[in-house]
Amino acid sequence: MTISGLSRFHRRNLPEVVLGLVEKNPVKVVHYSDIHIDPLYAEGSNTKCTKPICCMPYTEGDEAGNTDSPAGPNGDHNCDVPVSLEESMYAAIKEMVPDAAFTIFTGDVIDHAVWNTSEPYNEEQITNACQMMGQNLGIVYGTAGNHETHPSNAFQPNSVGNASQWMYNLLSGLWSRWIDVEAVEEAQKLGAYSTMYPDGNLRVISLNTNMYYRGNYWLYQKSMIQDPSGQIAWLVQELDAAEKAGERVYIVGHMSIGDSNCFHDQSNYLDQVVKRYAATIAAMFFGHTHKDHFQISYSNYSDRKFSNALVTSYIGPSLTPTSGMPSFRVYDVDPVTFGVLDATTYIADMTDPAFQTTGPVWKKYYSAKEAYGALLTPPVTESRAELSAAFWHNVTDLFASNSSTFQGYIERKSRGWKPEDCTGSCVGEEICQLQGGRSESNCYEPELGVNFNKRSENRVEERDECGVSVARATFAALGVKKDMIRLLQRRVMEKGVTLRA
Repeated sequence: MTISGLSRFHRRNLPEVVLGLVEKNPVKVVHYSDIHIDPLYAEGSNTKCTKPICCMPYTEGDEAGNTDSPAGPNGDHNCDVPVSLEESMYAAIKEMVPDAAFTIFTGDVIDHAVWNTSEPYNEEQITNACQMMGQNLGIVYGTAGNHETHPSNAFQPNSVGNASQWMYNLLSGLWSRWIDVEAVEEAQKLGAYSTMYPDGNLRVISLNTNMYYRGNYWLYQKSMIQDPSGQIAWLVQELDAAEKAGERVYIVGHMSIGDSNCFHDQSNYLDQVVKRYAATIAAMFFGHTHKDHFQISYSNYSDRKFSNALVTSYIGPSLTPTSGMPSFRVYDVDPVTFGVLDATTYIADMTDPAFQTTGPVWKKYYSAKEAYGALLTPPVTESRAELSAAFWHNVTDLFASNSSTFQGYIERKSRGWKPEDCTGSCVGEEICQLQGGRSESNCYEPELGVNFNKRSENRVEERDECGVSVARATFAALGVKKDMIRLLQRRVMEKGVTLRA
């Protein structure tokens, strides 16, 4: 593909001097998410405990030497990430992608033991994680995950108070090694920032998606806030300036704007912004679900087709193994348009005997272009061909018509670990979610109240996507975290929500 073959949208945003030049080699961008480091992970402790997350000596029976299900040194599917697994991922990235242009980290450092957090604890863990990134990677563009704060999920809008200022001060300071001074100031105010990649015509905008998360009790006000902390208005200003300057933009965040846990109103507003600036936005990158998948934004959700597919959200798999094999992604990216040319997932196979002995062995799991490109009509296999939103729409059409290809996707979603049973109506629901770049259009119908169903009982349930039910974990913690019960009690009383078993 030559520059003369670019879409009219991409050509419109390129400086004239660039048009017609010989293309440079693609650059590589690393994406990892949801590392959920557990500093209390204890080798030999019980992997089959009674808590939502295991491998910690909660009781004497959970301690090493007292259990029939001892944790290995490098992780378990019922547990969060030991430091040894974190270190092995960074070593693999350095070995496999030594020439990475930059890295995207889409949030969630803190482990899932939400009853055991505190401001000092979270601050120490986030600081340690960012120091580890700084020691092993080049530029890292980060974002705030819902587990970063204490209590978990509780990011307070600026118009309500300043309870989240400690978190913004912490993150802005840690991110300052990778972003410019103005971006640091934005992060200190919003937990979000906009900064230029120093080696290309790319602006990276990091959103604080916790402002739109249904699990954030601070958002349940008597009069719901249309634009918490004014972040959507700020995003429009940044995108408008980028459009006028001819810049390409990556939007990064923790939870995708089409996620079932994103408030419909705010998802709708953000989707309108994406439609308006689709010619400027090269791609969006998120995490939160722990799964390997994607979502598509359309100009018309009533008639979803390749010709009105606008922008792709790349939702990265997690390092924590609670929902699959530990993973990270590498994108091949056009150095001029910053369009994604391929997305390759790497995993550490936990069934490999070496995983718990000599250490995790990281290997290529699959390439999106190799897995799907040749199956499309016409095929998309040329190395310079972009994985456009239209490409991904055609992949979803392929899923609908080819059950073996769809089942291959389902297996890759968890990186081969316990793929879900998805047949019949489930197929249509899954495809609808992939085509649901706006949350109200992803075929998930939320119910009022708190759902206590276990994760395994529903395929798409009212739960925190980061591994465990927030409702279940929150209520389990109420006896030891008085600040959490006070916050929850206040929000429930204000909204008159009924709690159902």
